[in-house]
Amino acid sequence: MANHFPNRKPLIVIKLGGAAITDKRNIYAPRISVIKSIAQQLRIIEKNFSLIIVHGAGSYGHISVKKYGLAKGVTTPKHKLGLVQTKSKLLELESIINRILCQHGLPVISMLASDVITTQNGRIKTCDLERIRRWRNFGCVPLIGGDIVQDTANGFRVISGDQIAVYLSVKLAASKLIFGTDVDGVFDSDPKLKTAKLLPTVHLNSMRRMPRTTGGTTDVTGGMGGKLAECVTALRNNVRVFVVSLLDQNRLRDVVCGHNTICSEILL
Repeated sequence: MANHFPNRKPLIVIKLGGAAITDKRNIYAPRISVIKSIAQQLRIIEKNFSLIIVHGAGSYGHISVKKYGLAKGVTTPKHKLGLVQTKSKLLELESIINRILCQHGLPVISMLASDVITTQNGRIKTCDLERIRRWRNFGCVPLIGGDIVQDTANGFRVISGDQIAVYLSVKLAASKLIFGTDVDGVFDSDPKLKTAKLLPTVHLNSMRRMPRTTGGTTDVTGGMGGKLAECVTALRNNVRVFVVSLLDQNRLRDVVCGHNTICSEILL
């Protein structure tokens, strides 16, 4: 594919959180209505911005990874069986998201993380960025999810969509990185508590402890603490970072377009 179509639109990397696009309390439970709402917003956003969509595994990954003990690599026959079964289910989720986005007119191209990324001790070591750039320049929207990838130290490792999203936003010079979740943003305590307060801005350098967004669901890739820790690299590379709910029909569109909306901006 010749690189004859440079994409001049500002790049936005959007991470679709697994807790929003699936019900993480129930195994293999996609939230179809939420994915359709996201697709409608992305179709509008795509007119003015270049997009890379990263998604979490949600109930298609976290429950299985915990069940088979895959978080730290593959070392036994049981782990290998769990690996292939989990990968099969991850492909199901990828297919669901891809189909819905395509049905809404988004020129999406699915790219498996395991085909383009290798890690070392769970951190990205190599990534075929040129393939991603070429699809973007051709006017397509790369779609890539949290996955189980080859690891040079441990055989295989789980890689979070958060790590992928931050890595791509830095390497491809995105203007914004949006973390879409199932709550309004980052809270000072568990948002299920009535006393919890939404933090419109979160200053990482002044935090003594990590605030929370959710509680009580299975997450093997770090939850909000891991998400905010990943954000530091993006912020140091001049990428603006936001956390916003995907359960509202307009907030994703509004935060990308710079409109006032309920969300949290992450700052150093």
